[in-house]
Amino acid sequence: MERTNDYPATCAGCGGTVAAGAGVLVGLRPKGWAVYHPEHVREPGPPVPHEHPGWHRRGLTAFDVAATGHRTAVDRILAASVRCADGTARDWLVDPGAGPLAVDPAKRHGITVERARAEGVPAVRALDEVAELLAGRLAAGEPLVVWYAPYVLTLLETELTRHGLPTLGERAPHGLAPVCDPLVLDRHADPYRSGGRSLERVTAWYGVPHDRPGDAASDAEATLALAQTLGARYPALARFSPPALHNEQLLWNAAAHGRHDPDSWPLAPVEPRPWSAHGPA
Repeated sequence: MERTNDYPATCAGCGGTVAAGAGVLVGLRPKGWAVYHPEHVREPGPPVPHEHPGWHRRGLTAFDVAATGHRTAVDRILAASVRCADGTARDWLVDPGAGPLAVDPAKRHGITVERARAEGVPAVRALDEVAELLAGRLAAGEPLVVWYAPYVLTLLETELTRHGLPTLGERAPHGLAPVCDPLVLDRHADPYRSGGRSLERVTAWYGVPHDRPGDAASDAEATLALAQTLGARYPALARFSPPALHNEQLLWNAAAHGRHDPDSWPLAPVEPRPWSAHGPA
């Protein structure tokens, strides 16, 4: 049986007044209640987007990669993509060089080492171009939007180090900042939502198109749109300046992992190691 409101309230759906006894009470997580007109009760879903100002309405640069696997110290980048709020789009197919490399069967991007070697740009050139583009955007104050930044950015910095190139953190005037990780933002804004937190699942929850999960270009496009919709749906996120948002994510990421002190987010240790085969699929 639906519970009704004992006192006049504001409808969480339309913003209109709900007379006492005329609305529907809906429980909120982790606690509290919202009141709706009966016709405005929503199925479980994210908050509706709003038109407030914020970083999500300004310049953003999204970045993602396709790699041979998930090991930041060992695996190699095979493709990289950049998508910007101003419409800039760049893609690289990367020749990882010689050696007994192989793609982890769990990866879904569909790029083979053989194709990357035959059609790709040599890694030194491709990685240098990627880092220069991203450093220029960071220098302009644009947040670098990266889904699961400790994996993607650590892998990039490790690859740059492996090839004797300056890292992105060394090239950007303020280091590796500001970074915006939609995974950290979503976990902070909606910590009690059940279900997985993969990019595929989270984009589906927020209604963000994501046609080819695992593909670097598709992942970068989805990550950019996801950051924009998170800012639009959660005013408490949008109110931060990009540097302040970066600093808050240090704390939020630590809290999400049960730590009291922030770590080196958005990086894990950068330690290039020799190639080793992937374990069983």
